[in-house]
Amino acid sequence: MRVRFFFFVSQAAGQDEVTVPAESAPDISTLVRVLVGRFGERLARQLLTADGEIRRDINILVNGRNVQFLSGADTRLSDEDTVSFLSAVAGG
Repeated sequence: MRVRFFFFVSQAAGQDEVTVPAESAPDISTLVRVLVGRFGERLARQLLTADGEIRRDINILVNGRNVQFLSGADTRLSDEDTVSFLSAVAGG
């Protein structure tokens, strides 16, 4: 699957996009663990709380749909999916 990073998440990953096979990350929760394992602590701070939960202020989209309106962290993934991670951005 195609995994895209935006804003502060892309800075933490050091890149804008990676490919991850769905067999190694069949759902959002597993995908986050795979990505943190690949990119380390900087990405973990952007995606996870101190308790290891996915942060609420991170928007995760699968094929343009927010996972909050799908099955949350249990949202199933396939190789054809595009998953986007967007950090909350504020400004004026």
